[in-house]
Amino acid sequence: MMQSNIYYNSHNDYLEHWERHERHNFLAQRLLNIIIQANWNKRVICNPNFHLMINDLEIHKNRFGRYMAIVDTIAKEMQQLNINYDKQRINKIQTILTKIQNYEN
Repeated sequence: MMQSNIYYNSHNDYLEHWERHERHNFLAQRLLNIIIQANWNKRVICNPNFHLMINDLEIHKNRFGRYMAIVDTIAKEMQQLNINYDKQRINKIQTILTKIQNYEN
């Protein structure tokens, strides 16, 4: 009886770790997608032949505001998972997104 109880606990621990690891991978992929989208937007905006209209400028700022909110949410969840969480990396991503949002190259 004792051995089956030990197996059950270790198996549950394994499943919990696996679920945390899978969730971390999903969040890391979302973070990567946001970075790819931000880089694409930066390439388009920094093109000397490209000029934003007032409406486009507002859409751009709102888009990057959403990106930063998503990064905040991802950072909070990654911190709770506590698997490869790097606060400096998240802060650097936020800084880069803010610079792109404000057209600082």
